[in-house]
Amino acid sequence: MNSDNNNVSLNSRLIIFFVIAAIITTGMITSFDVVEINGDSMLPTLTNGDSVLVWSLPYTPGFPDEKLDYGDIIVVAGPESMDNVLMIKRVVGLENDLIEIIEGQVYRNGDLLREEYAKGMTLPLNLQKDQEKMPEWDSEYSYTVPENHVYLLGDNRLVSSDSREYGALPFTSVLGRMIFPRKVLQTP
Repeated sequence: MNSDNNNVSLNSRLIIFFVIAAIITTGMITSFDVVEINGDSMLPTLTNGDSVLVWSLPYTPGFPDEKLDYGDIIVVAGPESMDNVLMIKRVVGLENDLIEIIEGQVYRNGDLLREEYAKGMTLPLNLQKDQEKMPEWDSEYSYTVPENHVYLLGDNRLVSSDSREYGALPFTSVLGRMIFPRKVLQTP
């Protein structure tokens, strides 16, 4: 009799294990999205029409597998001033970082960033978009990323609307992280 109880208990545990595994697997599969690139702000890394695979679990501070890192390419909901449009940008600064742009180069906490992926000089603002501000721009720019925010730049610095324009975005705006590089997935 005791052997039968152990078998029932073992079978119950196995069923529970497989049900939980199926739920987790389904959740992970549905946590991937294919995003098509629309625009040139991430050139040369991503081109207009490229499709990328994005791990779409929302960013949760402190969750080890979801920690943002410098250089990550992420999908975010833009600021309200831009109607929360979805954007794909590169993480350049995290909370409490000091971002400086000096003579066309980006510094984080006093260290010059090596940005082989960046196209064009990094100016304090998108002068191509705001030509009337051209006489006002200064060759130096400084910004401290607030708590629970992320500072983002597009790789195509002369045309990208990014944190230079609208500031850092809250972690709650992060919708996912790109996991495949450009042209791994192509739309038919």
